[in-house]
Amino acid sequence: MRRFTAPAAALVLGLSLVPAPASAQAPGAEVRPVRSVDLERYQGRWVQVAAIPQPFQAQCARNDNAVYTLLPQGQVQVVNSCTRADGGTTSLEGRARRESPGSTSKLQVSFVRTTEGWNFDRPGTYWVIGLDRDYRWAVVGAPDRRSGFVLSRTPAPSKKDIAGMTTALLRNGYDLCDFEITAQDGGAPESVPLCPAG
Repeated sequence: MRRFTAPAAALVLGLSLVPAPASAQAPGAEVRPVRSVDLERYQGRWVQVAAIPQPFQAQCARNDNAVYTLLPQGQVQVVNSCTRADGGTTSLEGRARRESPGSTSKLQVSFVRTTEGWNFDRPGTYWVIGLDRDYRWAVVGAPDRRSGFVLSRTPAPSKKDIAGMTTALLRNGYDLCDFEITAQDGGAPESVPLCPAG
């Protein structure tokens, strides 16, 4: 499988699909969340630039995005939406909460609602492992690296921002070839693997 360095991956995310040398993936690196996240600043709409494909997104053809709203009790409302191949829109609401009282970069997410409220018996792991100081982009992962999401406030982030996103993934031991670029109106024209075949 082809590996990409941080600069080459930035070119790939920028849709200049070119061959690149061996990966700068940090061998044996642990997945580490950022020190803290200002959840008020983290609110709002995030566009998915790239992600490790997930079963729950199978119906999405383009425009995957999430809107986060901080609620009075400290939880975060999560509304994920995307455009299907037939042109319709799909959305799903959930809740996120802190994994522990002192943590703002380690969250748990539930999309299971019961009559008693949101069920966090088997929550999804949502660790912010990369974050721009101006909250222009964020990288979300999990300790097992089975999920990974590259988020931006805009569908076409700058090369500087793409380089920051890529560095965050590599620093946390992610294989960039597990990711797929997300098609976005105003951004990538189609969903393609981050690492071209061959």
